[in-house]
Amino acid sequence: MTAAHLASGIAGLGFALGGFAWLGLTIGRHHADIHGRGAEPPRDQVVRLRLQGYLALALALVACVMAQGWALGFVYWIGVLSVCAWVAVATFSCAPRVMGRIALGAVGIAALASIGALGAGILMRS
Repeated sequence: MTAAHLASGIAGLGFALGGFAWLGLTIGRHHADIHGRGAEPPRDQVVRLRLQGYLALALALVACVMAQGWALGFVYWIGVLSVCAWVAVATFSCAPRVMGRIALGAVGIAALASIGALGAGILMRS
């Protein structure tokens, strides 16, 4: 496994975890766990978080296909989604207040890993 493949795999995990975290933050129950009973998320925040979540999951698919190729990329993506969904569920159950920070951190690491994967891929071709 090359450095580009490893960085792409890390990017897939980060994007998937961030995507699930952002999608989970749009659920009223999780919003109430964080902001108090009876609190509802504003509609514009829900729309923004859902778009961010779906975009992050799509970027996770791209990263997984970059890591494993078209033949196994979708299977790898499904596995990454499964792992990250369980991590998100466990975190929302145990520590819901940190999910916003986890989402930003995971997507930040994924973006850096993507840049690293692109850089390693370009260096390999030279």
